[in-house]
Amino acid sequence: MAPFDYFSKKSGGATENGDTISISSRTDDRFNKNQSYELSQIATENSYSVSNSGIYSDPYADDVPLTNNHASQSYVYNPWNPQSNQQTTSNMPPPGMMPPPAINMSPKNQQMKKRNIPWFTIAVSIIQIIVFVSELIVMSKYTGSIVATKPTFNPMVGPSTYVLIHMGARFTPCMQDISGVTDVHTSNFPCPNSTTIATNVCSLSELCGMGGVSDHPNQWWRFIIPMFLHAGFIHIIANMILQISLGGSIERDIGTLKFGFVYILSGINGFLLGGNYTPDGIASTGASGALFGIIALSLLDLLLNWQLYEHPKRTLVSHLIEIAISFALGLLPGLDNFAHIGGFLMGILLGLCLLRSPLKIRERTGQPIAADNYVKSKTLKDRFRDFRTMFSGRHPAWYLWVIVRLVMLALAACLVFVLIRNFNNGGGHCSWCKYLSCLPIRNWCDDGYITTSSL
Repeated sequence: MAPFDYFSKKSGGATENGDTISISSRTDDRFNKNQSYELSQIATENSYSVSNSGIYSDPYADDVPLTNNHASQSYVYNPWNPQSNQQTTSNMPPPGMMPPPAINMSPKNQQMKKRNIPWFTIAVSIIQIIVFVSELIVMSKYTGSIVATKPTFNPMVGPSTYVLIHMGARFTPCMQDISGVTDVHTSNFPCPNSTTIATNVCSLSELCGMGGVSDHPNQWWRFIIPMFLHAGFIHIIANMILQISLGGSIERDIGTLKFGFVYILSGINGFLLGGNYTPDGIASTGASGALFGIIALSLLDLLLNWQLYEHPKRTLVSHLIEIAISFALGLLPGLDNFAHIGGFLMGILLGLCLLRSPLKIRERTGQPIAADNYVKSKTLKDRFRDFRTMFSGRHPAWYLWVIVRLVMLALAACLVFVLIRNFNNGGGHCSWCKYLSCLPIRNWCDDGYITTSSL
């Protein structure tokens, strides 16, 4: 019998790919720039003073009325404060110069919060919390404790790696054939309740659970389920803060369907990339791949709508520092940086496909500058009619961006297809790719490889 030494990592367990995210709230300062950008001309045209008007500026003009009740009054129309424009005997404008109706100038973020609720962010957060509570219950059932302390302590303060594998963490031996590992039926694996090496007496099917594995493991759903698993209290708290703050804001901007689509595919792509290039002995959990896809959307929104931000340069520097720190932390032992990279890459591709056209193109094509000005079809008939006329009489820049969208969508589909094919063929074969997820010091890049020893 040849027991396996799976986790030689100093962290002693599963890869927590979500705890590397720099926690910061999304800077949503677009509405100030957005208001001034769209309404500066309106404010200019509607702001006037009797003393500066051509009607009463010359006291010796021929058309001076005999009784001028407005000569001493200066009326300035203020579109930013409609209540100040109420007509009274003291501030009535001159005859023939009535101001236009008051314009609702509520900031964009306030309107979006009233109109849109981030249902997907709320739902997925509730599911992840429920699943984490289930992890603690299972851990307590198997070991009598909700926090793994033996054989190694879980630095994320949560269940053991073996419990996470049993509940659906991405673990390559449960997903595909590995020569010398899954085809050796006399091998002993750790058990979900293992606390010492002496208790590693389970079969691979018992460790993997979820219906077990046959002679050819194929638990493909482990590319999806790990998004809802977390390695500990620190892990889930960090992810929840970023997910609710940044995710909720992005979902309000782009809509629930688009946000959910990017979230799920970014998470899957992160686990696909990690399954191809991380060592087979690493188990990975967390929503970091999905959250890095959302971070990519936030960065794209800034770059595509640069002029709508009040402080775009400062926001860009903040984004770049956050991303750099997150990827740098992913080089530490026990972390799956490939999940971060895969999620971020998918977020870029899908963002270019699904986000609104760049501001410069919207200006040229006559599209609304702000999302609040888009009129949504309310019936299927309206949607069908809009679709039939969508491609007629458009500006050339509009057609160019449609081509960009289609290319990005095709690249995203090709990326997922290639990663799935490579994984089914034994994973990616790249000698230097491991350095994207580790630092070549203290044998960190050799951690996570499955080894055998003789009794």
